[in-house]
Amino acid sequence: MVLIDKNSVKLSDEQRYDLFMQNLMSERETWILTDEHGAVMLTENEEDYVPFWPTEETASLWATDEWDHCQPKLISFDELKDKWLPGMEEDDLCLIIFPTTQLTGQVFYPWEFNQVLDKKLTKLARKN
Repeated sequence: MVLIDKNSVKLSDEQRYDLFMQNLMSERETWILTDEHGAVMLTENEEDYVPFWPTEETASLWATDEWDHCQPKLISFDELKDKWLPGMEEDDLCLIIFPTTQLTGQVFYPWEFNQVLDKKLTKLARKN
């Protein structure tokens, strides 16, 4: 298990991305925030992003102020690959990985993130 806590948000975008990916590949899960309308989205420069966090705790850090009514929701690895990424591609949404409250984080198009996951899975398969 990868150690991720509230201090992880102070790391660089790249370091947070690395932690996120380590956790996603080992725990086979990620977290989003939801409300009665579905997944919470961020909008900047006319782009819409769905933020993904590595743990329930890190997602919960965002459930304040205008998002205090939001709840963390677990997304399994398979659900991310089979449902979320294709749906986000269809809806023209991007992913922002483990964002800070300043809206910094690694950004991916769904097809691009799917390729990253496929490469990681191939690498894991070679090790076994």
